[in-house]
Amino acid sequence: MKKKLALALTFCLTLSCFAGCGGGSADNNNSSVTEGNEITFEQMLADQGARDLKVEESTSYTLNEDITGKDYLKLEIKTDVHLRGQFVYVNKADQTQEVVEDFFIEASNGEEIVEFKQFLDSYRSNAKGVFDKILKEIRVTNKSTKEGKVTLVGAYCSDRKFPEFELELYVEKDDLKVGADLTYGGTLTYLERTSYVDMDGEVKELEEVVTEDDSVYIGLNASKDCKEYISSEVNLINIYDAGRQFQQSFYANVGGVVWWDSQGQLQPGSGETKNGYTPAWCTTARTEGYYWPYNPVQGGDEVCNLSQIIDYEVTEDLIYVKVRAMDWANGKARPEYKNEPGYEDVKYGRTTKSYIENWYSIKDGMLFVSNRFIDWNGFTDMDSIDKHTMEIPAAYVVHPLSNYVTYSGYDAWNLTDETYDRQGSLAGWVYRPEVEGDGPYITQYHPEDWFAWVNDNDFGVGVYVPGAGAYVSGRDHTTRNIVEKNNKNALESKMANEYLYNKKAPESQYVSCYVG
Repeated sequence: MKKKLALALTFCLTLSCFAGCGGGSADNNNSSVTEGNEITFEQMLADQGARDLKVEESTSYTLNEDITGKDYLKLEIKTDVHLRGQFVYVNKADQTQEVVEDFFIEASNGEEIVEFKQFLDSYRSNAKGVFDKILKEIRVTNKSTKEGKVTLVGAYCSDRKFPEFELELYVEKDDLKVGADLTYGGTLTYLERTSYVDMDGEVKELEEVVTEDDSVYIGLNASKDCKEYISSEVNLINIYDAGRQFQQSFYANVGGVVWWDSQGQLQPGSGETKNGYTPAWCTTARTEGYYWPYNPVQGGDEVCNLSQIIDYEVTEDLIYVKVRAMDWANGKARPEYKNEPGYEDVKYGRTTKSYIENWYSIKDGMLFVSNRFIDWNGFTDMDSIDKHTMEIPAAYVVHPLSNYVTYSGYDAWNLTDETYDRQGSLAGWVYRPEVEGDGPYITQYHPEDWFAWVNDNDFGVGVYVPGAGAYVSGRDHTTRNIVEKNNKNALESKMANEYLYNKKAPESQYVSCYVG
C-alpha cells in the first residue's frame, strides 16, 4: 500500500518566500526566467541619477512618450528601500482619459541593478487601458521605514504581445504534461499523466469513462469495462471557475472578522470599513451570504473577473508567471443596493495591490511549484486582527478521485509503515450547521506533509506541502454519479466556453475537469 500510494504522488509544492512591504525578502527575485524568443526593448529614459527619498516621500520621472503598441515595460532601478510605483498614461485620442497603474519594487542593496518588467493592463476583459497610450510619467514613493536612495538607470518599452489565443502554456517531461492558464492568472489548470508503468513494469493508459452504474471513473485501462468512453487525455485538475485549479489564495481579517464558532455558527463581520478595507458581500460559502474578508485569489474573483498578468516566461522545462490577484468577493455590488437596477451586473471588480508568483517545473516524474506572495495594500493596525487560514495551495482535483488519504502514523517516511487516514465520503469544506455531521475534515497531524485524492484503486494526485499547518479538506458533492446535477454540467462551464481558448473542448458533458 505504501509503495502503491507513493507512485500516485505526482504533485509536489514547495513554499518559497512570503514577504510584505514592511520587511525585507529572503529571495529578492524581481526578474523572471529567460524566454526562448528574444524581446527587443526601446529606451525611453536614460540614467536619471540618484535621488534621496525620506519615508513616504515621492519622486517622479516625466516621459510624455508615445507607446502605441508597446504595452510591455521594463525598468532598471537601484534602490535600498521598498518602492510603491505608478505608471501614469493617457488615451492618445482623448488625453483627458487617464489611467494610473500601481506597481511595487522590493528593496535591494542600493548598488545592484534590479529589472522590473510589466505588461500594462490592456489584455483582460475588465481592463481600463485598452487604447493607444502616451506614457506621461513614472512615480515612486519610499514605503520603507527608513530614508533611502533610488536611481532610475533606464526605462524601456517593447512591442512584445500578449498571446491572443495560446493562453494555456504547457511543459511536458517524464510522462507528465502540465499547463498554466494566463486567462486564470497563470494558475495550474492542466495535469496529465501521459503514460503509466505499474509495479510489474506493465504500461497502462489512464482513461476517463462512465461506468455501468452511471458513475464517472478515472483509472488505468478503465475502458475495458465501461458504458461510455470519454477520453484518454485526462486532466486531473478541476477548472470549472476562477476559484478552483491549483493556486494561491490568501486571507486577512481586515474590515471586521468573519469566522465560524465551535458550534459551526457563522459570526459575520459588520461590513464596515476597518483597517482601511471595506468588505464585500459574498455568497460563495453560504447562499444567504455574508461579508467576506480580504481575499486575493490568483485566478480571478467569484464572477470570473480576471486577474492581471504582470509578466510570464516559458522555457523548455519551466513556466514562470507573475500576477496581480483579484479580491474574491468584489465582483458584485454591495447588498444595500440589491433593489436597484443592475445589482446582479458584473462590475470591474477589485484588483489587489499584491503580486503572486509561481515557478512550475517537472523533475523526477513530479511537478514542483515554488510560490511567492507580496502585498502592499498598507492596511492599518494589522497586529490587532484575528488570524485566518490560507489556501497554500487551493487544490481542486477532479471529482472521480473521491478518496482522501494522508499518512497518520508515528514513523514518518518508513515505507513499511502503512498507517493511513483514509476518508471515503468527506462532506463540504464549509460548515452547514443545518446538515448533521457536515463541515470540513481538519487535521493538524500530518507528519509526512502530504495528502492525496485517489480512486478506489489508489491512483490519483498527491500534494506535498512542507511546513504547512492544518489541512482542511472536503467535497461539496460526495457522489460520483452523473445523476448529480453538478457532476454532469461540463458543457455549461465558463472554462469550456468563453474561456476555452486553446484548451481542448469537452467531448462529453461528463468531462470532470469542467464540472462543478
